[in-house]
Amino acid sequence: MRRGPIEQPGLRLRLHGEVRRISSQHRQLDLLYAAVVEALESGSADDTGDALGRFRDAFDAHTRLEDGFYFPALRGLRPELAGPLEVLVREHARFREDFARLAARLSASGLEGFGDVLDAFAAELADHEAREEALLAGQSGAGPA
Repeated sequence: MRRGPIEQPGLRLRLHGEVRRISSQHRQLDLLYAAVVEALESGSADDTGDALGRFRDAFDAHTRLEDGFYFPALRGLRPELAGPLEVLVREHARFREDFARLAARLSASGLEGFGDVLDAFAAELADHEAREEALLAGQSGAGPA
């Protein structure tokens, strides 16, 4: 008889490790955001755009891992989390759109007022990460690393 995911202790152990990995990736994203701010403060629109591109690419890779592996596995273990996980996935899609808007604004308007727009985006992203880590840590028994 085949066991379902909820009965697979190996999957629970692997997901526990993923919580630490996701938290670590969030800290790496924070460093990439800091590089965008540093480039912005240097006054170079080109450097800011390059740093924003690196931040966007890392965010995209990170959220594709969450959306494609971690969240489906967690949903298999805890079906009652389907709703909150779907909210996080929808937010990932919206953040991808926000990155595109940020890049377009920077290209069109340069650095003028870009810091305020970037700050608002970063605040929303930080809130998302905090809610995500709280949900994930609560499900694995592990806090953020």
